[in-house]
Order: sequence, then C-alpha cells, then structure tokens
Amino acid sequence: MKKVRKRSQKAGLPPGTLIRVGDEGETRTTMRSFEYDAERVEERQFATIAEYSPGMVGCENHWLDIDGLNSERMLTSIGQHFDLHPLLLEDILNTDHRPKVEEYHDTLFVVAKMLAMDPETGGVQSEQICFVLRKGLVISFQERPGDVLDPIRERLRKDLGRVRRAGADYLLYALLDVIVDNYFLIVEDLGKRIEELERKVMVRPGNEDLLTIQELRSLLIGVNRYVTPTRELAGRLNSIESPLIDKSTRRYVNDLQDHTVYIAETIGTFREMLTSLENTYHAGQNMRMTQVMKLLTVISTIFIPLTFVVGVYGMNFDNMPELRMRYGYFTIMGVMFVIAVGMLLWFRKKRWL
Repeated sequence: MKKVRKRSQKAGLPPGTLIRVGDEGETRTTMRSFEYDAERVEERQFATIAEYSPGMVGCENHWLDIDGLNSERMLTSIGQHFDLHPLLLEDILNTDHRPKVEEYHDTLFVVAKMLAMDPETGGVQSEQICFVLRKGLVISFQERPGDVLDPIRERLRKDLGRVRRAGADYLLYALLDVIVDNYFLIVEDLGKRIEELERKVMVRPGNEDLLTIQELRSLLIGVNRYVTPTRELAGRLNSIESPLIDKSTRRYVNDLQDHTVYIAETIGTFREMLTSLENTYHAGQNMRMTQVMKLLTVISTIFIPLTFVVGVYGMNFDNMPELRMRYGYFTIMGVMFVIAVGMLLWFRKKRWL
C-alpha cells in the first residue's frame, strides 16, 4: 500500500521554499558526470557542484547524474550554479509529484517515476527521478542510489547505439525509454502471477485466492497511477514546440508514447481479467455451496419417508399387530431399504444426482 506523504509542513510558506516532501533517509548526495561525443566519453565523480566544470575535454554533450536529495543546501547550490527556477527546485524536493513535463525559458523539466518489484513482499516500489534538459546538458535528480539507468551508462561507456552521436535531447529520450521498458517487466511479472492464480482458481479455489486477487488489483492500480501520466508526459514531449527537442528525436519520443499506451492497455486488460477471475471465484464457491446443499437436500429427502415409518412404529399402541410379528423388524427394515434405494434410483433418473 502506498504511504501517504504529508505536505502540511509547506502550508503558508512562499512558493519555491525548499522543504523535502517524501520518505526521510540518510542517503548522502553523490554526483557524477558523463561528458561525451561521437569520439570519446569521460566519466567523473565529485562531491560538490563547485568541482563540476563542463567543457574540460571539449565534448558537446553532458549528463550530470545526481543521487540523493537529503541536502537542501546542496540542491540550492546546484540551482544557483545552473540558474534553475526556484519552483523547479521545489518540485525536485517534492518526491510525491505525478509524472509531468514543464517548460522554463531555455529549460525543459521532466518528472518521471522508476518502478521496481520488491523481492521480499512482491509489491511495487516507486522512486521519483527528475530531469533538466538544456542545450547539450541533461541533469538527473533521484531520491537514492540504485536505479534502472545502468544500460544507458554502459551505452555511453562502450559507444553502443546512437546515444553518443546524438544530442542531449536523445539522451533524455533514452533515459525515459529505459524507465518505461522497466514498466514492461513489472507488468509482465504481474501478468504471470495473474495467469498462475487463474489456473489455481479454475481447478480448486481457496479462501486465500480472493485476498490475492485484491492485492493484485491494488498493485495494478498503483502501477497505472504512474503509467497514465507517463503516457501524457510522452505525448507532451512529442507535441511541445521547443528548440531543445530535435525533429529526429520526436520520432523516438512517439515510439515511447506508443509503449506507454500499450502498457496502459495491458494493465486495463489485466484488471478486466481480475474482475472476471473474481466472478469465477465467487461462482466456484457458489457452485461448491450448491453441491453441498444439494447433497444435504437429497439425504434429508430420503430420510423423510424413513422417519415417517419409524415414527409410526414407534408409537407402541397395544393394537398394532405388526409389533408382534416374528419378522416384523426385518420386514420394516427391508421396506425402508427399498424406499431409500427406490428414491435414489428416481433421483438418478431425474438427473438430480
């Protein structure tokens, strides 16, 4: 279940005030940069933004990768160094934002969500990551170390794909693309769990299956909470009139939008499957209950005439001649047996059994 993040501490403060909204942590802020072009790439790490000096190796494109958002002072210094808008910095520290894209003069600001499966609980964890796009520069801000962006770092180091031959706008697309690709892994994992549950419910539904259905539905709603605005984000990037996004990159952004649409449709399909599976579960439970009631009804119906016979001959009147018959007991038991067998055969003929 998603934890509610309180924003009440920001009430009454001026816009642009840097106060962290989100999970508290002790993660230290770390920075590293990639300076690259088609011929070379240089990767550096540093502790403060004062140590960052782009252009030392003459590369056209730069990626400043920042992990950890627990230091408001450091974020302020980064904002001053790059002349970032105060509202943009405020949104970076507010880790409860929905995915979005905003335009600031010579800057594009993008908020996205990275999703990951929790191997212990099977739940879905989310982490906010923000991107600042300028001419030849991408700055990424994420809550804590550890992400899904390592494939992009490897492409830069080993010159794989076209990321080193394209501009910073293509790097932004590539980063968003690998984040969305990870959505596929999350949705596919949930799909496998739904298929396994479906086979189980079809064979023998258990009381715990209904709880599992509700948990999976909750996970799908949580994932869709990020996929839907990410689809809007991709559409906005595809249509925004900004000189920071090259025409050739828009074709890739359009493909990114197609991916988010596919994921959203898949989630919708899975939610319909869970609804159908829940109906199947209830139908199976009702059928089992019907079978039990049917069996009890048949037993009760058979014993009604037998109870009548036993009641008649249990009255013990003196003038009941059958009470003094030598084989009266065996005769009555035989009659009762014939009645029971006859009723069973009749039920079978009626296809009630």
